[in-house]
Amino acid sequence: MNRPPVTLGWEPRFCGNHVADLTAGCSFGCLYCPFAELGARMRGVRRPTALDWTGIEALPAPPSVFLSPASDPFAPQAAEGTHRLLAHLLPRRTMVGLLTKGIVPERTIELLAEHASWVEGIGIGVTSLDERRNALLEPGCPPARARLANVERLAARGLIVTLRLDPLFPALDDDPAALAALVREAADRGAVAITAAYVFAWGRSLRRLRREPMLAGSVALLTERTPMEGGTALSVPLGRKLETYALLQQLAAAHGLVFNTCGCKDLRVRADGRFATSCRARWPV
Repeated sequence: MNRPPVTLGWEPRFCGNHVADLTAGCSFGCLYCPFAELGARMRGVRRPTALDWTGIEALPAPPSVFLSPASDPFAPQAAEGTHRLLAHLLPRRTMVGLLTKGIVPERTIELLAEHASWVEGIGIGVTSLDERRNALLEPGCPPARARLANVERLAARGLIVTLRLDPLFPALDDDPAALAALVREAADRGAVAITAAYVFAWGRSLRRLRREPMLAGSVALLTERTPMEGGTALSVPLGRKLETYALLQQLAAAHGLVFNTCGCKDLRVRADGRFATSCRARWPV
């Protein structure tokens, strides 16, 4: 089968950045994710497939790149291509931001540490320590504590690491005690920031969520049409978001961490002005 090549494209979301996916689709299979399925369909494949990496070394080196908008850079099919792309871009002084729910290989950590000045930040996605919840919503992802171990491994090499609670499901993930436990984990393991955003859904992804009994109470709270970059989707009411984000900001500050949320996912939160909303922030250390 001829595989589509890895490409770098400009994306006005992600606070304006070049982006790259190393796979079409994503083997992590997160139930709430609409982007992996869209990315696979756009490239004409039916299951997660590694893209053609043979041309990576010929790609341009833009000022900055985010990995990855419609996949995970450290899903099993992507990790080797991600390393090759980073080995091409970082020596050419491309600022790189990464977000993963996978495990960062040790040799890639070494590469990132060698070029730490050009690593904007690495977000490690863990929204819950409840593995029953995670098995339903993130069936292909490593266990939460294995993901949290990334934070320590990366921070020990002087890299900027954030813990990303995204997406938060109302009534399932936003209990104050559970949030406090995750913030404490982040601080103890060397993260410098907490990023959080509530779930949003539309179309097929919303229908998938509605079919799961465990999510019935949570999905029933997705009642507000939310303005986002590029369109609208259903999410929790703005008041609940602001209340939870204020709590997380307070919890983060108590541990010396910064809090932010993604302004692209609710333009009203950005306009509110109480929280940092840039997904491109380079956190102070």
